Amino acid sequence: MRTFQHIIDTKAVKQVLNNIPEHCVIRELTERDYGIDLMLEIFTEDGENSQGHQNYSGTGHICYFQVKGTETPLEIKNETITYQIEKKALLYIEKFATPFILLRVCTAKGHERIAFIWLQRYIADVLDFDRPNWRNVDQDSFSIKIPAGNTLSRFSKIEQIAARIKYLEELADFFEIWDELKIFFSNCIINSTLDPQYFAHIRKKLSRICNLHTLFKYNYCCIDENSIVELREYINEIERGLKKPNDMEDFPEYHNLDLLASSTFSIKFIENLTAENDSDTVY
Repeated sequence: MRTFQHIIDTKAVKQVLNNIPEHCVIRELTERDYGIDLMLEIFTEDGENSQGHQNYSGTGHICYFQVKGTETPLEIKNETITYQIEKKALLYIEKFATPFILLRVCTAKGHERIAFIWLQRYIADVLDFDRPNWRNVDQDSFSIKIPAGNTLSRFSKIEQIAARIKYLEELADFFEIWDELKIFFSNCIINSTLDPQYFAHIRKKLSRICNLHTLFKYNYCCIDENSIVELREYINEIERGLKKPNDMEDFPEYHNLDLLASSTFSIKFIENLTAENDSDTVY
């Protein structure tokens, strides 16, 4: 039978589809028994075509949506919206690396609202602290608190959540490259006779860093493509004999680049601190 709740959930999915930016791709999934209703793929601006229309390119950033509709206006209490979610759903969702976002959708005319919460991060930041034994207790469901400010109009937050897996991958890549570059800077440029092969190797590594676009967009250390361009130009000046660094601090953006590499070990702390400073949550 097609129940009233099925109808509400269908209306909720349509409401979500109508509120996602048109340049993004959203795919409906046929097997909803596992709680995944939609998959969102983020696209970003990439110049214009010959007619002056905006082009968009894929980022590889994706997330899953679980859509839960209601005809009852969403009640906001203490800046949160309470939702009861099954324990078995939470246990399943936390197995995913891909961000899993719950959309609580009110379809009532005049009260339309779409609130969201990143469930894996809510589990890590809230549920594991408030109820550390929740996985083992004899309880079928738990109340979660969706921040009232998390509405679909804040799509940039969803974009950042969807980017997180790629961000962590690029951060790990950067950490490995930067660790190697520091050895070259110290041992081969500051303390040794300069050799042309060192500069060729350094340029290849810097070119690799230049392709870490997600890292540049979302890092908290003021590092962007221009930072790497400046460092590469400094390396070229050293090779031509125009500059001679005496210590590591002479290299452009050294402290910020080193801070970015060290953020590998404290990414959640930095994310939470930054969100707290903005009166927000990561989830």
